[in-house]
Amino acid sequence: MKGSIILTFTKLTAGFVVLSLLSSCSLSAKPSQISIQDRQETASNLDTKVVKAANGFGLQIHKQLALQDPDVNIFLSPLSISMALGMAYNGSSGTTKEQMASALGWKGMSDEEINRGNQTLNTLLQKSGKGVEVHMANSMWLRKDFSFNKKFLDTNKTYYGAKAEELDFNDSDKTVQTINKWVDEQTKAKIPNLLKQVDPSDVMFLVNAVYFKGAWTQEFRTADTKDDLFKKKNGSSKTVKMMSQQGSYEYVKAEDYEAVRLPYGEGQMDLLVVLPDEQSTLQALQEKIWQDPSQFQKPFKKSSGQIRIPRFKAEYGKSLIESLKKMGMNIPFDPLQADLSRIAATPPNLFIGKVTHKSYIEVNEKGTEAAAATVVGVKTTSLEQPQDPFDLKVDRPFFIAIEDRQTGAWLFVGSIVEP
Repeated sequence: MKGSIILTFTKLTAGFVVLSLLSSCSLSAKPSQISIQDRQETASNLDTKVVKAANGFGLQIHKQLALQDPDVNIFLSPLSISMALGMAYNGSSGTTKEQMASALGWKGMSDEEINRGNQTLNTLLQKSGKGVEVHMANSMWLRKDFSFNKKFLDTNKTYYGAKAEELDFNDSDKTVQTINKWVDEQTKAKIPNLLKQVDPSDVMFLVNAVYFKGAWTQEFRTADTKDDLFKKKNGSSKTVKMMSQQGSYEYVKAEDYEAVRLPYGEGQMDLLVVLPDEQSTLQALQEKIWQDPSQFQKPFKKSSGQIRIPRFKAEYGKSLIESLKKMGMNIPFDPLQADLSRIAATPPNLFIGKVTHKSYIEVNEKGTEAAAATVVGVKTTSLEQPQDPFDLKVDRPFFIAIEDRQTGAWLFVGSIVEP
């Protein structure tokens, strides 16, 4: 998973934020120099309210999107969206800030708690341990003839590690080249041309780059992958490449669903797969997860059994503005009422004009590749364990989450209706 965020502020026209997580071609992850024990100790110092907020926020976004498009694969990154909006949040005030905090799950938390929580989580994710590699980087690219609030810049430098560099935005080609080169380096050449042009009204780009690579703790044997049928929502079936593996996994079977965790690396991260009972539906399962995800986030008992899951790819893209509005975040998108005055002195007034998320996931015998992209535009008006071994065959629509077991963060969530 690789990615970048660009947050552009303009004086006259729309700016944008781009968060792109693109996967690496290789899944033989380079180990990070930290033991599981040391990582767990660091995780114990993490403010769990920040993780809970990001997970809850992501599930609410997932809910809105799944209700809008129930027949398509939906896959998104709650953490990346939350981080992107978090940087913009540092520039908000008044009712704009209140609505953003409410939607993001930060109501009642101080700026210090939010920023320090994101800082600790960012640091911990990059100390990912053997078999999993995560890299995050932030930067701020500033129009050299525009005045920004120093506190806003310092806050993002301190908590997000965002470097600040002034550029001559009048030289559009050179500015684009400079920023794209930085993004290209941070994402290991997976996003070579993120920015296309700089408009005369652009005053700042906030860029976040994220890279993730994970390998299964126990790879699936390619020789065991066979053609099999997957039952679609409309009752028909399609042939898929069904991977198969036997082993000991965290597994639970409830009255209306089964769930299993497939670990990466040394088990510090995993893919959570939740399959509704044949007499139930994905919609009913999702309603249960949206209402109370805690039962799916707690540890399951270890069980021996067989897991069969399709080898699949899924892509998704959608504007999040309507979903965010349904979550009560309205004023930040209002040109006349939005208050982002902590970014720069007003007038001109700044408001969010675009929030788009794009994502990609591939699951195969070696591991998981994932990608996500979020575009946020800022405009201005003038500027239980079974008795017998289990056999879980994922052959109908299912829910997934890529989760960090030590922090509890769900990096991605999704519903796969057709592999």
